[in-house]
Amino acid sequence: MQDNNRKVIVLTGASKGIGKAIAEKEGQRHHLSLFSRSESEMKSILQSQDPALKSIYTVGDIKKEEDIRLCVEKTLQTFGRIDVLINNAGIGIFKRVDQFTYEEFDEIQKVNVYGSFLFTKYSLPNMIENKSGYIINISSVAGLNGFKTGTAYSASKFALNGFTESLREDVKQYGIGVCSICPGGVKTEFGGKGLEKFQGNDFLLEPEDVARTVSYLIDESETSNTKLIELKPRRRKEYRGK
Repeated sequence: MQDNNRKVIVLTGASKGIGKAIAEKEGQRHHLSLFSRSESEMKSILQSQDPALKSIYTVGDIKKEEDIRLCVEKTLQTFGRIDVLINNAGIGIFKRVDQFTYEEFDEIQKVNVYGSFLFTKYSLPNMIENKSGYIINISSVAGLNGFKTGTAYSASKFALNGFTESLREDVKQYGIGVCSICPGGVKTEFGGKGLEKFQGNDFLLEPEDVARTVSYLIDESETSNTKLIELKPRRRKEYRGK
């Protein structure tokens, strides 16, 4: 790409967890356009960025189409292009299906599916025009296998994986890559303190593990497209041998 191979990366859910780890890693190599609700967190991330790089942020709600449209417009006005879109924003609520309210179930779909759809919708025309780009959707192993209390969350992640599969077929003629990353449990605040009940504390990925996988895809050859990466944790060192 232009600018000494520095790419322009749009990243959603950038303020904490996996998104923060991606932003901190890619902010040493590429230009970032961050999107989240937390201005203070995004400012803090960009303060540690390589000073030779230019990055911006947009405070917004992933459930609001206008916020998403404005983020993409701001990115294009600043950089003139979008090379990589990372749809990372996500939420989870975990309980038996009859215990959900309609509003709770709906909110999970809006954040995890519709947010990715809208960011893709508004970013894609620039990629098609440039006949290049990469869309990376941070999904989950819950999009490959269901689990107890996971009806709403798994529904959203199965949908995101289906969206990714079909999107790849839509845009491959333009040389645009599309991939899902499906991590297992990650050691973040996501899902509250109950994450260990699903698989225990001894099998958890670090957010940086997902960030390294994202870097691999960003650096992927223009002639290849990894279809899906299922990222499983190894047993953490402090638990090995027990």
